[in-house]
This record gives sequence, structure tokens and C-alpha cells, in this order.
Amino acid sequence: MTARAGWQRRGHCGRDRAIAYQDRIAECNDADLHAFVPWHAGEVGCGFVHRQNVDWLLQHAPAFTRRPDGLGLCADDFVSRSAALAALAVQLVSAGRVPALRGELYPVVRTFGEPPLLQLDRAAVPWFGVRPFGVHLNGFVQRPDGVHLWIAERAHDKPTFPGRWDNTVAGGQPIGLSLQANLTKECAEEAGIPAPLAARALPVGCITYVRAGPEGLKPDTLFCYDLDLPPDFTPVPHDGEVERFFLLPVRAVADVVRDQRRFKPNCNLVLIDFFLRHGVLDAELPADARAKLARALRAPLP
Repeated sequence: MTARAGWQRRGHCGRDRAIAYQDRIAECNDADLHAFVPWHAGEVGCGFVHRQNVDWLLQHAPAFTRRPDGLGLCADDFVSRSAALAALAVQLVSAGRVPALRGELYPVVRTFGEPPLLQLDRAAVPWFGVRPFGVHLNGFVQRPDGVHLWIAERAHDKPTFPGRWDNTVAGGQPIGLSLQANLTKECAEEAGIPAPLAARALPVGCITYVRAGPEGLKPDTLFCYDLDLPPDFTPVPHDGEVERFFLLPVRAVADVVRDQRRFKPNCNLVLIDFFLRHGVLDAELPADARAKLARALRAPLP
């Protein structure tokens, strides 16, 4: 059932196939948690393994056992837990169940900021259904004709969502870095934004979603930032993640989000949040519809 029913969207007469903003949010919240089995380290829930992978896991990982509430990792500390999953991640790659390891380690935590229970290679994070975190930044420019957004086009040789549009800067949150340090790093690597300019980015809250796919489960949290960029500044790709940057009026970006699937799916959510906070949708959607969108951007995480 789509949430667009009953919404009166003005300015789109004759476009029967126009796609509502709510659909973009729903596309990132398609997980059926009944298809997954929770796993724990001690008494702490760590993630979710797809039911079809449970038998393989128990056959290849003696550190995992069945328990009444799902699966348990029989290791007592950060080092032993991390070692057990690192060895298992190598087996998963060899078995073709996980893509090549990235060499970037994510913390496994129940709540952001807690001491990590273990660390896990980024490539294996969805397979184990652990909670990843990321930083996403919308760089915008104040021009006489209104707000414009810097859009990143992902490299066409990327393994995930090649050529799709992206937020100005985005990246996963590795272990051992603060949010600000990670944002500064990503700004420099992806867009050539120098540290003093990146330091002006404003934290504006977080959004959550729970998405399932062939790779596993993503109960994701994205920490969002706004950066008011100087009119004479142009982002420049540095690390090969982004092919180019281009500037679009914010209203044009909203139309693309609503009517097309041009952006990487979770970037739509970050943009919708930007539209709501900056009043971009005020003339298009009634207040109750905007409030419904805001609530949907913060889905309860399992």
C-alpha cells in the first residue's frame, strides 16, 4: 500500500505516474524481519542473519551456536569476537557469499557511541545484518535565484549503484574515527573540500531505514550535515568514487527525487530531509503530509 493516497500534489496535472516522496522512503524500508534470525554476543543483540544462511553459518563457524532467541557468538571479548568474524568473512568471500573484503573496519555496536563489541570488514556488514552508520552531507549554494545543491555523479565503474546520483559527500563510519573526523576525511577525499571549510558543516540530525537485499540486511543510520558553500567554490573529485559534480536548483532536485529513480536510494532520504527542513515542499504538500514524511525518515531500528 502506498502512502501517496489522498495527497493533493499541485502542479503535476496529467502525470498519473508521478512517484510520491513517500515511495522513495518505502523503497529503503522493505525489510521483512521474519526472514532473518537475530544473533548475539553474550546478551547483546548484534545483528541478523538471513534464515537461508543459518545452516551454512553453523556448519562453517564453530563460534556460532543456536540458542532460544536466535544465534550466539561464543567469544568473550572484542579481540576474540573480531578474530572469529574476520576468519568467517574470508570464508564467505571464498564461498562467493560476500564480495571482496574492503579493508575498512566497522564497529559492531547496539547504539552509536557505545564501546564496540567487535569490528567487522565493511563488505560483510550486510551479511551479518549489523547496524552500520554513515555521514551524508548536502552542499548547497545561496544564489540570487534561490538555493542550489551540489550533486555528485557516482563513478560508472563502482560496484554499487554505478553512475547514480549521490549527495555531495557520503561515506560509511569506520571504527576509531569521530563523526567530525570522518566527515572531514570524506569531504577531502570525495570532493576536495578543505578541512577549514568542512568544519563549517552543520549537523542537522539523523535518519534511519531498514533495507533488505541479496547481500543481507541494512538497519542503517545516517548522520546528516548541511554545508553552505561559497558561490565561487566547486567540488572536485579526488578518490575516484565520484565522476563529476554539478549544480542544480533545489526545486529541480526535488522533482528528480519525486519522479525518477536517478539517485542512489538512501540519498533520496537525505535529500527529502533537506527539502523538509528548508521549506522546499511547503507549497507542494500540506503540513500533515510533510509531518508524515518526517516521521517516516526515522524508522524504528530492530
